[in-house]
Amino acid sequence: MRGRTMKRLTPLLTRWRDCSNGIAAVEFAMLLPVMVVIFFGLLETSNAMTVNRKVAISANTLADLTAQSEFLYEDDIDDLFEGVMTIVEPNDPTGMQLRLISVILDSNGDPVVHWSRDSDDNTPYAAGDDYTSLDDDTVLSEHGSLIVVEMVYVYTPGLTSHFIKSPITFSRQTIRWPRLTNRVQLCDAADNCTT
Repeated sequence: MRGRTMKRLTPLLTRWRDCSNGIAAVEFAMLLPVMVVIFFGLLETSNAMTVNRKVAISANTLADLTAQSEFLYEDDIDDLFEGVMTIVEPNDPTGMQLRLISVILDSNGDPVVHWSRDSDDNTPYAAGDDYTSLDDDTVLSEHGSLIVVEMVYVYTPGLTSHFIKSPITFSRQTIRWPRLTNRVQLCDAADNCTT
């Protein structure tokens, strides 16, 4: 009896061993999670690179527009900040911090803050404070100034925020020399300007 059962099972086992009908489905099921992770990883990397490029464009645009002015009113700076924030859209611009600084040389030849404003309508650096964030101090001349933009943007990935818990911080510093004058002056509403 046992021999007959084995004779009947042997062809079934042989057919089952040689059957390859479901191999493609099994391989696909095994590869699908890996392919999904790679797809969303590439998508998120592409988004992050786009945001990084927009941060660079925003910082360069702010520095360039400021350098084309002889003087700026505080309202003008607010308008510049608002315009630059639209470059980052459709990403959320609330994670963006902008600082616009004019740097000059003091009587000792050290870089100091001429004036500064940030996107929160504050003065991040007091006039006359040492400015130590320049990579090369020799870019400043005795009678000129340098426009410096410091920009920080905190990017939270949209698709993979459940996997990537910490946001990505992009920071950029851009410098420009004034084009129309030696020093871009900052003026208040009463036409009191820096010197």
